[in-house]
Parts: sequence; structure tokens; C-alpha cells
Amino acid sequence: MKRKIIISILGISTLLVSGCSSTKTTEINVLATTDLHGSIPYELSEYAKNELKKEENVALVDAGDFLDGDGGGAMDKYFHLKRKDYENNKQIYREMPLAKDMKEVGYDAVVLGNHEFVCSDKFDLDNIVSDFNKQGVDVLSANTYNKDGSNYVKPYIIKKVKTPEGEVNLGILGLTIKEVGEKWDFDENGNKIEAKSLELKDQTGFEDLYMNDLVEDAKTYVKDMKKDGADVIVAVAHTGEKPKKPKHPGNRIQDLATQVEGIDAIVAGHNHVQIKQHDYTNKAGEKVIVTEPGKHGDCISKINFKLEKDKDNWKVVDKSSDLKQIEQPPYDKNLDAFFKGIENVDEKTEEVNLGKIIPFKWDKAYFFRSPIKKEEIYNKVGYKWRDITAAENQNKMLMAFMDDKKVVCYLYFDIESMGMTVKFDESQFKDNVATIYSSKNDKFKIKINKEDFSIYLTHVKNQ
Repeated sequence: MKRKIIISILGISTLLVSGCSSTKTTEINVLATTDLHGSIPYELSEYAKNELKKEENVALVDAGDFLDGDGGGAMDKYFHLKRKDYENNKQIYREMPLAKDMKEVGYDAVVLGNHEFVCSDKFDLDNIVSDFNKQGVDVLSANTYNKDGSNYVKPYIIKKVKTPEGEVNLGILGLTIKEVGEKWDFDENGNKIEAKSLELKDQTGFEDLYMNDLVEDAKTYVKDMKKDGADVIVAVAHTGEKPKKPKHPGNRIQDLATQVEGIDAIVAGHNHVQIKQHDYTNKAGEKVIVTEPGKHGDCISKINFKLEKDKDNWKVVDKSSDLKQIEQPPYDKNLDAFFKGIENVDEKTEEVNLGKIIPFKWDKAYFFRSPIKKEEIYNKVGYKWRDITAAENQNKMLMAFMDDKKVVCYLYFDIESMGMTVKFDESQFKDNVATIYSSKNDKFKIKINKEDFSIYLTHVKNQ
């Protein structure tokens, strides 16, 4: 009897001890893109939005070079207007469209890359930073400074990520490659000359800014982030893994991973390569993982951290990264195929069926009568597949080829400059849209002038 009582007491004690010492565990995820160069593919934005909706424990960041043209969309229009301002010797504020798009997707922070400097001047860059700030998206670059030594933008942020077991302080450190310039420059007479250097301070229009070595600055800011309570630190760095040439050692990811203590993971950029996960060990013997999510939204990195509660702080006990490939229709390839299909038609041919001469797969096409608002195009197509611009005059050619309810090719160009005209009978239009079905009503009369490369297509109504 006495033995049973002792065993029972021991059992209760064991339960009490194990209950008191139970360890809290949780996890957080970081999604990352880089080198978008002007546009966010629809498929990428939908994947990111869905991931952010599923869980609260997710952050979304970009490692730079988001600024560029986008093949006839809103960003191209933005740069066109900026060129006109430059030619007219004017400085006019123009809203940068991508800032709203990245807010809509759900980005927490973006890092300045070299394109953000070479594709703009200080006036424009100030406005771009302001546009992101208005949207509530932080712009980061810890190693970029004003002439007086103050930070040009925020060096880092600490996001409180919600998990079922409590909040985790996620530190996001932004870093930028020091060599932001181009190899060639132009003198006051417009002659092409070799640039003085690739460093920011030597770039025309950026004399009031300079950059420090990103590795040395990271050592300082990681310590500051720890003091500010960061449980996890991710360095989002627009720089490649390895130097391309000994003369240009701007790619510093290896040095960042091995020389700076306290970084848990690094998102790389700039080199346009895909890295699922490369492992490094820093001087303190800590594992540092590196990932790079390619270019143009062809994939997205997903970093996972598993954490345990250590007194009042979270401690990373495991980490890994993966790449999610983003399947996109081959828009550029199909656009080339469209024009090649038209150009290969013999000039003696009088009628063609588009379904027979266009090689890519499509089941219907929408021809939009301009001028037309971009919202009308999105409504007809059924979704916003890219950031397009409105057709503001009648000289624009707009046509979207569809396959299984998805856009696979989009034509947007000036009729006069391209020398291609497509005409429909007025009765074919409904709400400014004429619809063509492959192998059904896709016959056109065609006239080709090889001398000036002009092409005239007139839809055959009765087929």
C-alpha cells in the first residue's frame, strides 16, 4: 500500500515538473523577392497574397532593383514622362506606380538596389522613397548616408510577427551593393567616357549621398537590432553571393554571412540567380542560410524559422529556405511569335485565319477600341494580370490573346510607329471590345506592303 502511494506521489511530481518546464515553440516565415525590374507578375502577387492571408506569421520583403520599365505598362509611362521632364529641364513630382502595387500585394519593406540609383536622380529617388512611405512600405538601406552622416533611409525595421504562442520580433536589415554606378558615363558634350568610379558618391546627381562598406556597417546595425529586441535577424541585401571580378568586389554575401555575428538568414539579389539554400558558418560558429529568388518574379524565396521560448526571448532552433517557382505565361515569346506569324505571310495572300498563322495556343482574343481605361480592360479579361496603362488616344493598338481564361499575349503599341492597322465593323464591338474566337471568326483580309513594312488587317464579318 505504502509503495503505491509513493509511486502516485512521484507520478504527480513528474507531471508537475514537466508541466512547469514545458517549452513554448512556434515558427515564422519570411517571403522574399528581388530584381523585379518594374513589374510584379500576377501569379507572383496572387501566391504572396494567399500566403499572407493564410497565416499572420509571415513577412514579405524585396531585395532591390524593383525600379525599371515594364514593357508598355504604367512604369513605362512613368519613365516616359520623366524623360520629357528632363528634356524640358524640369523637376516635376510623378507618382511611381509600383509603390501602390507593392502595398497592394502586402510588402513590409523594400531595399534600395543599384537600379534605384541609376534609373533616377536624387530628386526622383527622394520622391520614390516618399511614395513608399505614404503606402506604409519601409524603404531600407543601412549603408547609404546623407552628406552629414545621417541615414538616407531606415537601416532596419523590427516587425512584431504574430504567432499562436505570442509575438516574435523579426529584424529586417537592408543593405545595398556599394558599386551602384555604370561603367560608362557621358561628359558635358554627350560623349561616352569611362566613369570615374562605380561608387554612389561619384554618380552625377548623387553628390550629397555616399555609401559605406555593407559588411562593416552590418556589424554595427546587428548589435543595434539586438538591443532593440530582435529575436530573429534577416539581412535583405542587394548584392550577389560572390565577386564577379577581383576589381569589383561589390558582391559581399559570403563575407556578410561569415564575418557578421547575429544574422540568421540572408536574402541576396543583384546576380539574377536562384539559390534555394546555401549554408555558411560565422565566426561565432552560428549557421547562416542564404537564399536568392532569381529575377523578374520567376520565383520567390520562403524562409522558415522554428523558435523556442528562452526565458522572455525567442531563440531560433532551426531554419531553412526554399524556392517557390512562379509559372508565368511566356508573354515576350508569344509577342515575338505573333509578329513573326504575321510577317511570314506571303504578300500575295489576301486572307488569313489568325488561328492558323499564330503559333502559340489561344482560344479567343479581345480587341479593345481606344481610347479606353485600363479598368475596362481588366474587367473584360477578368483579372489584373499586369500593371498596364490606359490608352488615352485613338492611335493605340490593344489586343489580349486568351487561353483557358488567362492572358497569354498582350499587344499594346502605337499604330503609326508600328505600321500595323486592324479594323473591325462597328457592329462587332460591344462596350468597346470586339471578340475573336480561334478557328471560328478569326478570318481577316490582309494587305502587306514590303516597302514600308506596313500591314493592314480587316476583319471579315460574315464567316
